[in-house]
Amino acid sequence: MAPIHKPLDRSTSFEAMLSVTPAVGPVVLLNVISLPPGADKASFLKTWSRSAEVLKKAPGYISTQLHSAIGDGNFIVNYAVWENNEDLKNGLALPEFRKVCEDFPEGTEFRASVLQKASIPGVCVGL
Repeated sequence: MAPIHKPLDRSTSFEAMLSVTPAVGPVVLLNVISLPPGADKASFLKTWSRSAEVLKKAPGYISTQLHSAIGDGNFIVNYAVWENNEDLKNGLALPEFRKVCEDFPEGTEFRASVLQKASIPGVCVGL
């Protein structure tokens, strides 16, 4: 069964962020993941690893880092860096990636957004 996808940003859909033209980059895929009660976290992590192996080979992929709630929590965040939103969109559309995603535990919820660095004088450097 395919995972559940819900918007993270209520003002702009994930699909619209992926489709911005001309392409912008670098970008970060921020994916907030909630496993349903009783889900096998080890099974999720195995499937996530398989999906990451597919995306690592895609043009424009730079890196990814998974973060998991301390303890037994079922709250997970994936932070993935891509050269631009178009490469990310193409990676997520790969048939082999979509096939692996069918193996996530039923009821797994993904809330994703595509982000760029923000510049705040004296605090953080943007593009």
